Amino acid sequence: MILQDNLFTILAKEDEQPAFQIRINKDWPIYKAHFPGHPITPGVCIVQMIQELLQVLVGRELSLQKAKNVKYLAIISPEEVPELSVSFPLIEEQEDGSLKVHAQVAGGETLYTKLSATFK
Repeated sequence: MILQDNLFTILAKEDEQPAFQIRINKDWPIYKAHFPGHPITPGVCIVQMIQELLQVLVGRELSLQKAKNVKYLAIISPEEVPELSVSFPLIEEQEDGSLKVHAQVAGGETLYTKLSATFK
Protein backbone atom coordinates (compact mmCIF):
# COMPACT_ATOMS: atom_id res chain seq x y z
CA MET A 1 0.00 0.00 0.00
CA ILE A 2 1.35 3.37 -1.01
CA LEU A 3 -1.17 5.82 0.44
CA GLN A 4 -2.85 3.78 3.16
CA ASP A 5 -1.52 4.83 6.55
CA ASN A 6 0.18 7.79 4.85
CA LEU A 7 -2.39 9.93 3.03
CA PHE A 8 -5.35 8.17 4.61
CA THR A 9 -6.26 5.82 7.44
CA ILE A 10 -9.16 3.37 7.46
CA LEU A 11 -11.53 4.13 10.34
CA ALA A 12 -14.17 1.50 9.55
CA LYS A 13 -15.12 -1.05 6.92
CA GLU A 14 -18.75 -1.77 6.08
CA ASP A 15 -19.53 -5.08 4.42
CA GLU A 16 -23.25 -4.72 3.66
CA GLN A 17 -22.58 -2.38 0.74
CA PRO A 18 -18.82 -2.47 0.44
CA ALA A 19 -17.65 0.84 1.87
CA PHE A 20 -14.96 2.39 4.04
CA GLN A 21 -14.87 5.35 6.37
CA ILE A 22 -11.45 6.99 6.12
CA ARG A 23 -9.58 9.92 7.63
CA ILE A 24 -7.34 12.12 5.49
CA ASN A 25 -3.92 13.04 6.93
CA LYS A 26 -3.78 16.82 6.42
CA ASP A 27 -0.08 16.79 7.39
CA TRP A 28 0.97 14.47 4.55
CA PRO A 29 3.75 16.18 2.48
CA ILE A 30 1.77 16.31 -0.79
CA TYR A 31 -0.41 19.04 0.71
CA LYS A 32 2.57 21.37 1.13
CA ALA A 33 2.94 21.47 -2.65
CA HIS A 34 -0.66 20.93 -3.80
CA PHE A 35 -1.35 23.82 -3.06
CA PRO A 36 0.50 25.87 -0.43
CA GLY A 37 -2.00 27.58 1.84
CA HIS A 38 -4.97 25.95 0.06
CA PRO A 39 -4.34 22.18 0.12
CA ILE A 40 -6.46 19.92 -2.08
CA THR A 41 -6.26 16.19 -2.67
CA PRO A 42 -4.81 15.43 -6.14
CA GLY A 43 -7.06 13.43 -8.45
CA VAL A 44 -4.39 10.78 -9.00
CA CYS A 45 -4.27 10.24 -5.22
CA ILE A 46 -8.05 9.79 -5.10
CA VAL A 47 -7.88 7.10 -7.81
CA GLN A 48 -4.97 5.38 -6.03
CA MET A 49 -6.89 5.50 -2.74
CA ILE A 50 -9.89 3.81 -4.42
CA GLN A 51 -7.59 1.13 -5.86
CA GLU A 52 -5.99 0.43 -2.48
CA LEU A 53 -9.36 0.16 -0.73
CA LEU A 54 -10.60 -2.18 -3.47
CA GLN A 55 -7.52 -4.34 -2.86
CA VAL A 56 -8.47 -4.57 0.83
CA LEU A 57 -11.97 -5.72 -0.19
CA VAL A 58 -10.87 -8.42 -2.63
CA GLY A 59 -7.68 -9.47 -0.84
CA ARG A 60 -5.30 -9.22 -3.78
CA GLU A 61 -3.08 -6.74 -5.59
CA LEU A 62 -4.75 -4.91 -8.46
CA SER A 63 -3.75 -2.43 -11.11
CA LEU A 64 -5.91 0.01 -13.00
CA GLN A 65 -6.52 -1.29 -16.52
CA LYS A 66 -9.03 1.23 -17.84
CA ALA A 67 -10.68 4.30 -16.37
CA LYS A 68 -13.91 4.60 -18.30
CA ASN A 69 -15.30 7.57 -16.42
CA VAL A 70 -13.74 9.67 -13.66
CA LYS A 71 -15.65 12.69 -12.39
CA TYR A 72 -14.23 15.06 -9.79
CA LEU A 73 -17.37 16.83 -8.62
CA ALA A 74 -15.95 18.85 -5.73
CA ILE A 75 -12.55 19.64 -4.23
CA ILE A 76 -11.41 17.52 -1.28
CA SER A 77 -9.63 19.83 1.13
CA PRO A 78 -8.11 17.88 4.05
CA GLU A 79 -8.71 20.86 6.32
CA GLU A 80 -12.41 21.15 5.48
CA VAL A 81 -13.20 17.46 4.89
CA PRO A 82 -11.03 15.30 7.16
CA GLU A 83 -13.29 12.22 6.93
CA LEU A 84 -14.76 10.59 3.86
CA SER A 85 -16.79 7.58 2.82
CA VAL A 86 -15.55 5.49 -0.10
CA SER A 87 -18.21 3.11 -1.41
CA PHE A 88 -18.33 0.52 -4.15
CA PRO A 89 -21.89 0.27 -5.56
CA LEU A 90 -20.66 -2.21 -8.19
CA ILE A 91 -17.86 -4.78 -8.14
CA GLU A 92 -18.38 -7.26 -10.94
CA GLU A 93 -15.84 -9.98 -11.76
CA GLN A 94 -15.33 -10.52 -15.48
CA GLU A 95 -14.46 -13.78 -17.25
CA ASP A 96 -10.81 -12.73 -17.60
CA GLY A 97 -10.51 -12.16 -13.83
CA SER A 98 -10.68 -8.39 -14.09
CA LEU A 99 -13.07 -6.36 -11.96
CA LYS A 100 -15.57 -3.87 -13.35
CA VAL A 101 -15.96 -1.29 -10.58
CA HIS A 102 -18.06 1.75 -9.75
CA ALA A 103 -16.77 3.75 -6.79
CA GLN A 104 -17.87 6.93 -5.04
CA VAL A 105 -16.11 9.24 -2.61
CA ALA A 106 -18.42 11.30 -0.41
CA GLY A 107 -18.42 13.35 2.75
CA GLY A 108 -21.70 14.15 4.43
CA GLU A 109 -24.15 15.18 1.72
CA THR A 110 -21.42 16.01 -0.82
CA LEU A 111 -20.35 13.61 -3.56
CA TYR A 112 -16.72 14.40 -4.40
CA THR A 113 -15.71 11.74 -6.93
CA LYS A 114 -17.35 9.10 -9.09
CA LEU A 115 -15.30 6.45 -10.88
CA SER A 116 -16.12 3.68 -13.36
CA ALA A 117 -13.06 1.56 -14.10
CA THR A 118 -11.61 -1.87 -14.72
CA PHE A 119 -8.94 -3.29 -12.41
CA LYS A 120 -6.96 -6.51 -12.77
